[in-house]
Amino acid sequence: MKLARLVVSVIATLALGTPPAGAERAPSDRTVSPWVELTLDEIAAHRVDPPHASRVLATVSVAMQQADVRARPPASSAAAINGAASTVLAYFFPDLGGRFHGLAARADGFGRGGGFALGRRIGAELVARAAGDGADAAFSGTPPVGPEFWVPTPPGFLPPLLPGWSRVRPWNIGDPVALRPPPPLRPGDPAFEAEVREVYDVSRTLTHEQRAIALFWADGPGTFTPPGHWNAIALDLVRAHGLDTAHAARLFAVLNTAQADAFICIWDAKYAYWSLRPITAIRREIDPSWSPLITTPPFPSYVSGHSGTSGAAATVLSAFFPGEAAQLHAWANGAALSRLYGGIHFPVDNEVGLALGISVGEAALAAWAG
Repeated sequence: MKLARLVVSVIATLALGTPPAGAERAPSDRTVSPWVELTLDEIAAHRVDPPHASRVLATVSVAMQQADVRARPPASSAAAINGAASTVLAYFFPDLGGRFHGLAARADGFGRGGGFALGRRIGAELVARAAGDGADAAFSGTPPVGPEFWVPTPPGFLPPLLPGWSRVRPWNIGDPVALRPPPPLRPGDPAFEAEVREVYDVSRTLTHEQRAIALFWADGPGTFTPPGHWNAIALDLVRAHGLDTAHAARLFAVLNTAQADAFICIWDAKYAYWSLRPITAIRREIDPSWSPLITTPPFPSYVSGHSGTSGAAATVLSAFFPGEAAQLHAWANGAALSRLYGGIHFPVDNEVGLALGISVGEAALAAWAG
């Protein structure tokens, strides 16, 4: 697999990253990070799928960033962030609306100088955006039929997940079609047949380490999902580097709008091409009883969602933490490889998905560089 190129510009780092060396530091963040942690908990508890999870994380993160930027004395930034985050989360998880508002009411800074009311207004703005972003639009197309196309896969044989997601309103990019990768390999092409054989052979010779990598990055239903996994990594970095609230708010806004856009672009490719999964090809061509290590999710193969969101996340986080760039991109490559080890993606799905995610991450850094 090709190594992800490192995209860390000095200008972007100064604009987006940690305070310059020697600068007086504000206290480490204790406002934004707890709301991100709570969001991850509820994504797992409500079994939110990855595209929807990326949308929740982007919306709450932008609400908090806007609250921090727009709060001016005597309004408290912390109170504004609490008001914004609780309003957004109450929209996405209405069964827990009272809990979110109660947490905000008990948080430090509640009500100071009109900050909480400002945050509620900002949260309402982001809720209005979400209500009109097209995520709930019905799909009216027809899946293509033929030996080269996706079909429901065992064990659940579920219908395709969110085939219209490419029409969701993006945050940092224009039309996702502009970033759409070229068509995938198709059955009958020798290169495709070689990839089918590679997935099968790898699955039969998995090492303990490869199995561990596949399971570490699995992030299936009932977890914080792939975009949540990168938020967990970001939370650790925020703590390790002692980022203050303003920098943390900006970091999560850039990270999560990049991941949300990555899923829009990934889903555009998936449902532009409707490519079949390894389990379909392997059972048809090699071994009718074969099953992958990880359950195949119910949507087309090309490109890999894990790879795409990981490429975007690693690109963004590398701009904030340039000293961690090599490790971040190594993790992104590991996440991409995990889908081969799990038996649910062809190598090309991962390689092209990773490159697509890097492009989306670059777009996010450019959009937020001002």
